[in-house]
Amino acid sequence: MTTTYLMTSTLNGFVAGPDNELDWLYDLPAADRDFSQFLSGVGALAMGASTYEAVLRDSELLTHPERWHQAHGDRAVWVFTHRELPAVPGANLRFATDVAAEHPAMLAAAGERDVFVAGGGALAAAFQAAGVLDRVVIGITPVLLAAGKPLFPGSARLRLTGVERQGQVAFLSYDVL
Repeated sequence: MTTTYLMTSTLNGFVAGPDNELDWLYDLPAADRDFSQFLSGVGALAMGASTYEAVLRDSELLTHPERWHQAHGDRAVWVFTHRELPAVPGANLRFATDVAAEHPAMLAAAGERDVFVAGGGALAAAFQAAGVLDRVVIGITPVLLAAGKPLFPGSARLRLTGVERQGQVAFLSYDVL
């Protein structure tokens, strides 16, 4: 069981536009952004407040909570935030502030499966700073943005462990050293 940061990025290292826009990602063919095989091995999920708000907005989850359940089922999801956020009705959500304090509970919830850090980059950097990030998997898309949110705003040493192509997306896998 590992803790993995999986993120789709533009070629120049942005995971969202300046205002957390993800339209560039949704413009990719669905097959190029299909993470179902990866998600089948995920037992717990972590995301930051901005990622959560973008998902709420873009999928209209507060008015269509069934969409959350189609994507996540009853998987435990931690949203790391320092502000009040609305909960998706019926979702297995936990709102938290401290990665190091919550990580043991995330591992327990994941069971034999992995913990997946879905973003953003600042949250992945917090997992790395806490010493609990094991892997980084980046899907590099054929998109360039003039500005946006960075893939990883911290520093880390990585070792390349795999390269895979899925349509127009190149997935690079790394172990965190």
